[in-house]
Amino acid sequence: MRRTLELKRVEIGSLFKVAFMLYVVLGLVAGLFFGMALMMMGSLSSFLGEEHIPGLRMITGMAGFVAVPVMAICYGIVGSIVVSIVGMLYNLAAGKVGGVKLEFETGEVTPVTTAPSASQT
Repeated sequence: MRRTLELKRVEIGSLFKVAFMLYVVLGLVAGLFFGMALMMMGSLSSFLGEEHIPGLRMITGMAGFVAVPVMAICYGIVGSIVVSIVGMLYNLAAGKVGGVKLEFETGEVTPVTTAPSASQT
């Protein structure tokens, strides 16, 4: 049996929470890559020599560690705000022209019958 439902409204609070968690994870991954790149730059600074930029290895190493949580929180906040704004725009548009129609297929559920036990007979 097929059933069509229409998504007329999105609850912004729940959308914000889910988007925040997804973007924090995405920010952690991006922060790890960015942090590794910064640390690699610091390790390659020995080719420049310390006389050009004193303390470059320490600065890029610390920035590599700090980049992970900072990027995760920034991605989480900015991403969830953008997704919430898109959700509000969806609610406005769905109010004017109708929501997205989703089609679901439900299967027939057959009741499970149990054989009578020895105590029932």
